Amino acid sequence: MATVDIVVTDLTFPLKLEDKYCKFRPLISLKYKDSTGKPMFAREALPGLGNRDYWECEKDNKKKDNWVRHDTLPKVDMEGKLDISKREIVFSDLDVKSFERVEVELFDIDIKTGWEKVVQIALNSLPEDVMKNLNPALPPTLTLIKGAVEKATGKKVDDLEQGFLNKIIGKADGAARSIWVRSKELTNPLPETITITGPGKQGDYSMTLKMEVS
Repeated sequence: MATVDIVVTDLTFPLKLEDKYCKFRPLISLKYKDSTGKPMFAREALPGLGNRDYWECEKDNKKKDNWVRHDTLPKVDMEGKLDISKREIVFSDLDVKSFERVEVELFDIDIKTGWEKVVQIALNSLPEDVMKNLNPALPPTLTLIKGAVEKATGKKVDDLEQGFLNKIIGKADGAARSIWVRSKELTNPLPETITITGPGKQGDYSMTLKMEVS
């Protein structure tokens, strides 16, 4: 079984990106094949699914304590302002035969929608036996929810159902707006660093990931 540690070390966005699109929450998805050759996904949203779980980069909010935009460049200040705990994902106990690709989808978060309600509506759509395996004292994450599904069903699942993913991410009701989506094929062994670039909302984006397998 493998543990994959992924740290976002750079997010650069378009110079002219409007402020209204600058509350960032990336969804990072790792596609791999298990020991039987079955395609599997491990996914997580950074820094989480809560009301304040986003990277605040709106220029008008530079005086807020959670502002993480670089002072002069169109990027997130990863080293100076954004703690590693807000940009790191650890996928544990993965039955990996080979890594296939990594996908990143960058969302802009609408905090006016009330994220507790968005998340609760999504959770309420889960079967009762799945809900019993979620600790109400812990904030929900995609990894914890998938683990609860697997515990309830007694078997590994390749991915969370797409409709549920869209609900919990906020994509279904517009609470989260997708502004950039890209993927990159992976090699085996997994590279230590990859950079993903490409066009998105109002220009070009770039994200760099540092990856470690143990």
